Amino acid sequence: MSTPSDDDIPAEAAEELADEQVGSIDIGSGSIDPRDFQVRASAADAEFYVALLLIEISAESAAEPQLYEESFVLVKAESAAEAKEKATDYGKQQATSYHNEDGELITWKFKEIVEVKQVEDATFDDGSELYSRFFRNYAAYR
Repeated sequence: MSTPSDDDIPAEAAEELADEQVGSIDIGSGSIDPRDFQVRASAADAEFYVALLLIEISAESAAEPQLYEESFVLVKAESAAEAKEKATDYGKQQATSYHNEDGELITWKFKEIVEVKQVEDATFDDGSELYSRFFRNYAAYR
């Protein structure tokens, strides 16, 4: 008995066979699907973005002035919208509360994404510019 050649198999059945050949590997309580490790074609289109996050840090004591942190986060994404979403997720992960050495509750809270910009020079050599912005009101900036 001869085995069927690729020409003898209908296209739909050939696709099913190909899927079966790449199928999951049983490792007991779980499985590994090799397709999970294949590089997506669109992954090559991902670019670096820098996101400027604003974090608010507050103390339980009214004597402590409000404190803010600007955080510049590097994000790899396929679009500015995706970069903003990833940066927002990162910012939310920074939320925390703890008691300082004086027993006061300190709270870190993600406030907002100020800006997301594509990194123009993604070579990351010495002196590579990651972020810049223009403004007119220096007094307000300080």
